[in-house]
Amino acid sequence: MCSHQSTTPHRLGMWKIFSSILVQLTLVTALLDTVLGDCGLPPKLQFASPLNQLYESNFKAGTVLKNACHSGYRRVNSSRVTCGAYGAWIYSIFCIKKQCRNPGELTNGKVDIMTDFLFGSTIQFSCSKGYVLIGSTNSQCEVQGSEVEWSDPLPECVIVKCESPPEISNGRHSGGDEDLYTFGSSVTYSCDPNFSLIGNATIYCMVENKTLGVWRPNPPPQIPKGIFISGFKPFYTHRDSIVISCKKGYVLRGSNLIHCEAHNEWYPSVPTCELNGCSDLPEIPGAFLEKHIYTQKTQELFEIGTKLKYQCKPGYHAADELTVTCQQNLIWTTSRGCEKMCCPTPNLEKIKIVREKRDFTTVCAYVSGDFIFYMCEEGYYTVSSDGKSTCQEDGTWKPQIPECKPGLFSLIGLFTFFHLILSYAVLMPFSEKTQESKYVSLLVLCPKPTIENGRLAREKDHYVAMENITIQCDFGYNMVGSQSITCSVNKTWYPEVPKCKKEVPEGCEQVIIGRKLMQCLPNSEEVKMALQIYKLSLQIERLEQEKDKCINVHRRKPVSFKVIYI
Repeated sequence: MCSHQSTTPHRLGMWKIFSSILVQLTLVTALLDTVLGDCGLPPKLQFASPLNQLYESNFKAGTVLKNACHSGYRRVNSSRVTCGAYGAWIYSIFCIKKQCRNPGELTNGKVDIMTDFLFGSTIQFSCSKGYVLIGSTNSQCEVQGSEVEWSDPLPECVIVKCESPPEISNGRHSGGDEDLYTFGSSVTYSCDPNFSLIGNATIYCMVENKTLGVWRPNPPPQIPKGIFISGFKPFYTHRDSIVISCKKGYVLRGSNLIHCEAHNEWYPSVPTCELNGCSDLPEIPGAFLEKHIYTQKTQELFEIGTKLKYQCKPGYHAADELTVTCQQNLIWTTSRGCEKMCCPTPNLEKIKIVREKRDFTTVCAYVSGDFIFYMCEEGYYTVSSDGKSTCQEDGTWKPQIPECKPGLFSLIGLFTFFHLILSYAVLMPFSEKTQESKYVSLLVLCPKPTIENGRLAREKDHYVAMENITIQCDFGYNMVGSQSITCSVNKTWYPEVPKCKKEVPEGCEQVIIGRKLMQCLPNSEEVKMALQIYKLSLQIERLEQEKDKCINVHRRKPVSFKVIYI
């Protein structure tokens, strides 16, 4: 009993000692695992990343991971990363930056290399004095496809240009008519006779803010439509001043007194001259300015309240008030202007239109310049001799309004007219793009007649049906046939084309015939006998004519003639 009680505490003490040792051994084992055991996630490299996706966070010692270089880098060594015996990843630099090509030289400028030409680096561009940079001011070496290249190409350095130097009153500069001047150019001013130059005679084209070409020393400010009242000089320096006004029809916006301050600036700012009247002459339909106003056509502006009076063109009549006024809003009052004069519409009963010209852009059936070629039905005749009537500027028809009056017969009957339509009618509308008017024609063409030793009063290649022409013979020739002929519907001339024969003075016909006869006879005796026979034949012919005259005109009995032969 006593011995049992004495052994139990002893055993409990031994267990406590054993437990403490066991905990210590466990801690040592855990520490050794940390030092000599697994690796965590591999380090994130700037230049590369694992070739395969990682699904674990711990890796056994000796584990090898393959890597791939990032874009913009290239591999120079083995890309393996190894988990070491002490839980650390072991690797060396195996990817390096790729290099961009040399960008080259910048004409009239320079390329500033900030570091190098490697991936990610930057270069800067600048231009020499007097040149302006056109393009980007810098460029980066970046990835383009599988290689690296500069983000922006070389810019261009363009020489600074100045506009034409300012004109001066009572003088001129040496620049001539050139419009642009390059950096460093100069012009020299000179004065007209009896005038002296104030200030430096020469100015130079310089650059300002590295972009703007300006003339220095400062020329006077440019104020369109402005007038310098006082203080005008070719050039201005600090504290110089100018008094400014505006031309007629313009109003000054800003201060009329400005000073040249530091930094080559005007104070207050340069004023402007704004429009204060109506510009340009208004266009009034169908009208023109009255003659006494023509002298004002060179004016650029008309003051508020100015009135301009127009009048209608020939062939037009007023459709509205023809006076326009310049209003406060600087706009002319409006006017509908003039409309074309209308001719009365003819009564088309009995009328058959062969050809006509009409302006379909107006409300009128016929306006000034329109015409009608027409003919009449059987038993009627046209009031105009050639079947043509034209609408005049005063709204009347000339020779008179187309009309058919009853008569014994007409030149071409109704049947012929319809035959004309069926055989030769052609509708010919003109293009609206090229003609304001449209013409409707029934086209029958006659060829141009040939007149030997004569001429046509109106020369054309072809003539239309019912068109009448007059023929004249040359000097020394007589006309045989009708002087006036008309183009008929069968494309022939009616009456037939006349002829021009050489003129023979009255009573000389026999001489002409005798002259021809004499050329055929061998000697003068035979010529004399032939003339006597010819003379006798003429006498017989004359007597025959007298006989016919008595029969046809006086209706008398035939007269007997006794012919005596010699």
